[in-house]
Amino acid sequence: MKHEQILIEIILEDVLAFHEEMEQRYVMDKGIHDMNLLESAVSTPFQSFAGEELYPTILDKAARLCYGLTKNHPFRDGNKRSAIHSMLVFLYINGIDLDYTQQELEDMVVDVAADNLDSDGIKQWLLKHKKMET
Repeated sequence: MKHEQILIEIILEDVLAFHEEMEQRYVMDKGIHDMNLLESAVSTPFQSFAGEELYPTILDKAARLCYGLTKNHPFRDGNKRSAIHSMLVFLYINGIDLDYTQQELEDMVVDVAADNLDSDGIKQWLLKHKKMET
């Protein structure tokens, strides 16, 4: 029998807390560049239309979260770091483990920022690096 997993969402306050941690840990420009773009990046993965989720799987949502935070550029600095951290925390709290090197992770988010990888590309990257369930 398959058990339906309850999704734990990442909310705006979570992403703000993650980013504040980054601001304390790294030398970077502090602050939010555009709150509307931040809210959009965080809420989009969890939107639905006509009763259907626009991003139905956890990996779809994680990919869209990473993509939105990277491309919307809502923070003055550290957008890629915050995007990766938010995505990884979201996956972790929802029971998804990945197997990757730091270089693979950095290359992926740089490809997103450079318009070489879209949300679907991030999802494919996640599928490739997802640890198999035991």
